[in-house]
Amino acid sequence: RTTFLWDGMRLAQECRLGRSSSLYIYSDQGSHEPLARVDRAAPGEADEVLYYHTDVNGAPEEMTDGGGNIVWEAGYQVWGNLTHEKETRPVQQNLRFQGQYLDRETGLHYNLYRFYDPD
Repeated sequence: RTTFLWDGMRLAQECRLGRSSSLYIYSDQGSHEPLARVDRAAPGEADEVLYYHTDVNGAPEEMTDGGGNIVWEAGYQVWGNLTHEKETRPVQQNLRFQGQYLDRETGLHYNLYRFYDPD
């Protein structure tokens, strides 16, 4: 079970029951463009900061760890369909276009008030 915490209309944190949590940091106060994600694997363990590298529209294209190593990368078609997605280690990255969160069970992108099908 995952619980989502919101800061107004932006996803602030997701907590996975008994396992881990991810805190999202954005580029500025009014933006949905992700800058970093702070992952905590379990209570008492050290946090890990992962950095987003976005395209000109603010969609994540790469995610790197503190050493600059690419841990996730993706490419998109015009409407948001993935052309490719690659993880070099398990870091499930679900942010898509600004303000969108991928629901992996349905393949739809959640946009706060509605779902979007990029296909």
